[in-house]
Amino acid sequence: MRYILNKLRQRQSRNLLDNYYWQLWFRYHTVFFGSLIFSGRKLNAFNIFLLIKQGLKLKEKNDPYKIFLVALMMVTPNVYLLPIKLGGRSVGVPMPISEKKKITLGVKFVIKLLKERSVSLSVKLLVDLLISSVYGQGPAVERKIALYKAGNQNRHLLVKLFKRIKRIKRIKNKK
Repeated sequence: MRYILNKLRQRQSRNLLDNYYWQLWFRYHTVFFGSLIFSGRKLNAFNIFLLIKQGLKLKEKNDPYKIFLVALMMVTPNVYLLPIKLGGRSVGVPMPISEKKKITLGVKFVIKLLKERSVSLSVKLLVDLLISSVYGQGPAVERKIALYKAGNQNRHLLVKLFKRIKRIKRIKNKK
């Protein structure tokens, strides 16, 4: 398995124009590939990813690696809603997140949407979801937009969160 992945990396590294593009694609690929591994079935996940790549190439007639990267970049959120309790209800406060966490959340959006629709992972549904997100449509992009709108509405709660953090630090310093 490792030999096959090394050969794929070597072949792709010759075709890529930019080292940054390769690093970014590799991050998305490893997180996505890791989320496909269910209970130690690495070979099954590898075969699913090859089928996804083949489906992307047949539908778009372009480089499937670029389509995959652009689709997941379109789904990747910029903020994270940190849940805090206010008045007995949980409210999401927008917080900036690191690049690795952004990639992880983007992949989680895609995988959760697929698992909501069916019990097993369907390659055709995944390919359709990725292609629709390239064009800025589909449920994954809508979920990203809804997350951003909720964060924008709850922006005023950042002040309360920081006051709460300062109060907790003051209490800890007194002890």
